[in-house]
Amino acid sequence: MKTTGLLGRVIIGTLLGIAVFLVMMFAPGPVLALMVAAWSVLAALEFIKLLRIAEIRLNQWLLCILNASIIAAAWLGWLPGFLIAPIAVVFIAAVITRDAKPRTPVYGAFVLLYLGFLPAHLVMLRQAASEYSFSPWLVLFPLLLTWTNDTAAWAIGKLFGRHKLMPHLSPKKTWEGFVAGLVFSAVLAALFLKQFRPLAGQPWFYLAAIGIGLGALSQIGDLFESIFKRAVSIKDTSQALGEHGGFLDRIDSLLFTIPAWYYLLLLYLQ
Repeated sequence: MKTTGLLGRVIIGTLLGIAVFLVMMFAPGPVLALMVAAWSVLAALEFIKLLRIAEIRLNQWLLCILNASIIAAAWLGWLPGFLIAPIAVVFIAAVITRDAKPRTPVYGAFVLLYLGFLPAHLVMLRQAASEYSFSPWLVLFPLLLTWTNDTAAWAIGKLFGRHKLMPHLSPKKTWEGFVAGLVFSAVLAALFLKQFRPLAGQPWFYLAAIGIGLGALSQIGDLFESIFKRAVSIKDTSQALGEHGGFLDRIDSLLFTIPAWYYLLLLYLQ
């Protein structure tokens, strides 16, 4: 990576990180929901454009409105039950649309689940923090872990990576980077979660195991998105965020870690 590219990546990443931190820690719930909804819609637009390259054409405006409604439902506490309504709309629209192909409602429902329901868990996590009165730092935890995992995997892989992880999906990812990401995730989880209930009383090796599991999900999320990008031979879903790629590229690793952390945390709170 060129020096200018690395500098741009650092600047954009830092600004995004600060903005997300401020919103998640200090902004009212509706502001967080609005941020998640905006990111969900922008990521969905990128994904729909990607599918169009593969000649899969979806109604982008309908799906964006439905995705935003799912985020709103998360803020109102209506999930997961509400999810059946937007999925039903997608299938009804396919029935009444002339020349609709069977794959159209299937991919439409996938967009709602992948880029609507999964991101909505961040809003649900914030709502749970208010309901159960746990630290907002636990809301931020899956993001901190994912960013730590990604940074460690990228840096160690770039410096010491020799063995390709899955070259058919992500040519630059290495086993060395993958393991480094898990190690850093384990250390972060063991040190971080010891400070907050309801996991403060758990042994360090148990907390490290949580970090490893979430770290693995983070990298799986990244590779999962790569399946679609490689299918149409593109590197990034867009260049909206410069060296960071598109809006979907920035949240792909979070789409599995945030829901997993949300449900794991609920097990200890209920």
